[in-house]
Amino acid sequence: MKNDPLEAVYSFVERAYVRLQAGDLLFRCMEERDISPLQSWVEGLVFAGPKNLDALREVLSEVSERQTQSDEDMRQVLQDFRSSLKSFGVRLRGYESGQSLARLTPIRFLSILREQGISEEETQVACLQLLRDARDLVTSLVTHARLLDEIETYLQDWLWGLLYQTAHQEAVERAKPLIN
Repeated sequence: MKNDPLEAVYSFVERAYVRLQAGDLLFRCMEERDISPLQSWVEGLVFAGPKNLDALREVLSEVSERQTQSDEDMRQVLQDFRSSLKSFGVRLRGYESGQSLARLTPIRFLSILREQGISEEETQVACLQLLRDARDLVTSLVTHARLLDEIETYLQDWLWGLLYQTAHQEAVERAKPLIN
């Protein structure tokens, strides 16, 4: 029976469950800074065969959403940092990316502050603390982004392998009647 409403509900619930599991495993990967918690689960899906293509696509979709969120978090950290500095009368130019901010040393930052007329020690200390906090967040977000990229590549490799296996099996099945 095509277009069975109950089948659609089962499919939705199954996808939601896979995404929930993927989310939990991605969280573990980020906490442990290692992709191995996800690897064993994905390998189990792959070994079960082509029927899990949709599950792998759901996991990949979850990773993509996490990457988008990580990018947004990075933009927010940088915006908050610039906004906080602005409240002290500091304009930071040339440090629009997380990588450029991570390379900004405290000594260089102090010279920027002095160039902009920020000479009060209390203000300098507060700005240095903002820099330290922003750099810590950026470092964490960059680590997460690298892990997500590694996970995405890993999943795409398995997905392509499973697609190849599926196409090969279908070709063999279509060729059987010709051989007999």
